[in-house]
This record gives sequence, structure tokens and C-alpha cells, in this order.
Amino acid sequence: MKSIIRLSFFCLGIWFGWMGVRDTYIPVHNRLFGVTVQGKVSGFLAGRYSPSVQPENTAQRNGRKIARRPVFYYPTEPGSSQYLSGQAKTAFVPSWSPYELNEKVTIVFPKNHPEESYLFSVSAILGGITMLGFGLLCVYIGLGGGL
Repeated sequence: MKSIIRLSFFCLGIWFGWMGVRDTYIPVHNRLFGVTVQGKVSGFLAGRYSPSVQPENTAQRNGRKIARRPVFYYPTEPGSSQYLSGQAKTAFVPSWSPYELNEKVTIVFPKNHPEESYLFSVSAILGGITMLGFGLLCVYIGLGGGL
């Protein structure tokens, strides 16, 4: 039984670690070596697994507005008149920084691949680091480390 729990923690840690790396490394790498443009928030995803887009961030908990993953549009290159639409790919959007409709956001993507866009923000990077840290803790527990 103990080995099953440790294996579960290990696998959970690998999964959270990968999401943390994805949400942290890829946007930072694209910011340093890719293309950076300014986009605008055009809506919000209705739920975790729902493809529908709401025009307003209506999510509330205990009377306070909470974060929803934004949908945005952005130019395919700086100064371009061609626009693409994208959505936040991060698994964790901190509640202390909800986006507003028409808010200007920084979008990063690899050169020659504007469809692979990522929202670049401090809160998304911190969320990725938090997930990475939790994943490393789970791997540590799964390998037999105690708290």
C-alpha cells in the first residue's frame, strides 16, 4: 500500500512539474528569443473544459471577482494588420489578478509560428513556478522523502 501511494505522489509530481515547466519556461523562452506583441483581452473562457467564450468576467466567489482564463487577439507580428485569436494556456491563473475586458496584454510566440502564442505575465510565471514547486515536492515524497 505504501508503494502505491508513493508511486501516485511520484506520478502526480511529474505531471505538476511538467505543467509548471510548460507555464514558466516556454513563455520566458519565447520572450527572450521569439516575438513579443501587444494584444487585447476579448473575452473569457466560460469554464475549465468549456470552449464557449463569455464577453465579461462574471465569475464571483464570496462577492469578489475571481480570475478566468482570458481569450485575446493579437497581431501576427509587430505593426501587422493581420490578427489572430488565442487563449491563455496556463493551468493556473491566480485569483488576485483577474483580467479585464479590453485590457492590453503581452503576447509572446516563436518566430514564424504566431499561432503558438502564450500570454506573458508575472502572475502566470509565478503560477507556473508554484506548480513546479508543488510537483517537485510530490516527487520528493514519492521517492521516499519525509516532511
